Amino acid sequence: LDEEDEYGTGNPLDEIVDDSGPAPVVIVPDDEIPSDGKPVAGDASGVIPAEDVELIVDESENDFLANLSEDERARIYDPRLDLPKYEIPPTSLLEDYRDRWYEVSRDELEMNKQRIVNALASYKIGVTGINAKVGPTVTLYKIRLAEGIKIAQVRKLEEDIAISLGAKGVRVVTLLDSVGIEVPNEKASVVALKAVLNSPQFKEKEKKMNLPLALGITVTNEPYFVDLTKMPHLLVAGATGMGKSVGLNCILASMLFTKHPAELKLVLVDPKKVELSLYNKLDHHFLAKLPDGDEAIITETKKVVYTLKSLCVEMDDRYELLKEADVRQITEYNEKFLNRRLNPLKGHKFLPYIVVVIDEFADLLVTAGREVEEPIARLAQKARAVGIHLVMATQRPTTDIINGTIKANFNARIAFRVNSMVDSRTIIDSPGANRLIGRGDMLVMAPGEELVRVQCALVDTDELIRINKFISDQHGYSGPFLLPEYVDESEEGDGVGEVDLRKRDKMFEEAAKIVVQYQQGSTSLLQRKLNLGYNRAGRIIDQLEAAGIVGPFEGSKARAVLITDFDTLDRKLESLDHQTIL
Repeated sequence: LDEEDEYGTGNPLDEIVDDSGPAPVVIVPDDEIPSDGKPVAGDASGVIPAEDVELIVDESENDFLANLSEDERARIYDPRLDLPKYEIPPTSLLEDYRDRWYEVSRDELEMNKQRIVNALASYKIGVTGINAKVGPTVTLYKIRLAEGIKIAQVRKLEEDIAISLGAKGVRVVTLLDSVGIEVPNEKASVVALKAVLNSPQFKEKEKKMNLPLALGITVTNEPYFVDLTKMPHLLVAGATGMGKSVGLNCILASMLFTKHPAELKLVLVDPKKVELSLYNKLDHHFLAKLPDGDEAIITETKKVVYTLKSLCVEMDDRYELLKEADVRQITEYNEKFLNRRLNPLKGHKFLPYIVVVIDEFADLLVTAGREVEEPIARLAQKARAVGIHLVMATQRPTTDIINGTIKANFNARIAFRVNSMVDSRTIIDSPGANRLIGRGDMLVMAPGEELVRVQCALVDTDELIRINKFISDQHGYSGPFLLPEYVDESEEGDGVGEVDLRKRDKMFEEAAKIVVQYQQGSTSLLQRKLNLGYNRAGRIIDQLEAAGIVGPFEGSKARAVLITDFDTLDRKLESLDHQTIL
């Protein structure tokens, strides 16, 4: 069979036998014995009747399908069936916070209306009407200005209007046909994540989004949610205590409430060691880590650097798979895989989304500098198409942290309250974040859209504990999702042409056994079997060549394997060990 053909859709013979034509005939000389050891009777001419000839099809690559039940075949292609009984957490685990939702009285609305009219009148700005749209923490007053009054005149008075209203958090915004003034409510309501997840608007759009994030409720009282894959990376910033950590938990919880563990993997970086520690229980379901990592949640700067570089290797490997599959996006690739149009034996596999969440990346930039910045920039520039997305947060939104490289690659940003207009401009390229009221009040900048003021949904510690317990109590995988192992180039040997076998890779012996077992000197084989990146697998192949286990490079062909059995291999490995000792 041509291994490039689609397969596994029924009887394998159906793919090569044309029932519409005559049955194939095999000519066997009189002295030839068929494979079962019994001679086949023929006529005097030596021609075997077609009905007596057994057709033997060499389909070694597809034998694994022929002996499987339908359910077992499905397991090969649909990774969700690895955890068939997994249940997505119910929203009943969340609080609704109804006792912390406050109505804005008519008297409060009338009082603010009068103050706005008086403040504008003192600058000879006439108003013909005001409409109020009440939100959870802020009310938007839409103002119809008298004829001849320009919106720019009102925007200049933002500070004066705030003083007249005696309130922090007043913001003047430009609307399509009018000007709006956002005024904080006397009592701020708490937005429950449960309310956003259960809203008809979210339920309608959830299935159409790849990575839905339920973020909160807008000042016009509408649920606000986005698809992370459309952003495709997110920068979150705000001063200490203004809601940044709640925002990260809201983002993570949104994904846990909507995705199966086979569809999503999380790389969590927590330099403070306390912000994301609750998610440690998810290591057998959602978390990813380096093969030699002790904990799935990464806290040490050096391991953060290795993890980011490992993700770059993962990105490159995924691009190779997309290239071989002749597709451009992860969604196209996975659809092709699930429809049995890609061969798992050639290294193809279902690719889960990988979301990298980095809390307080400012600490990483200070301690590791370009070692961190370079892989972050590379991932931000290229990883979108292969399903790797970054969410980075900081409480230090200064120009030395959110620099030009970061801003250029993170077009989607969330700003909680900051201390100055300069910090606001650093995050969202405009003032406004310095006028927020805190406690989860945020401005969201999405690509191609205007700034949106949103009250971030609250998910507190008790809720997170319940969510994590519900997931961790279910049957999971044997361990975290393993990223490709990253090896520092400085720790490697001298490279191709000058291979020092005294500095063999620690996976050398296992790799040697694999190439002998499969009789295939292939870099891609080592990548699949040992979960290695392309560069490291290539270096091991070079070492195997220097050791006389595989032959030289032969273009597109796999290298010849020079050793045919394990006894010979064992003697070769012992000889190498002896040379190393000497």
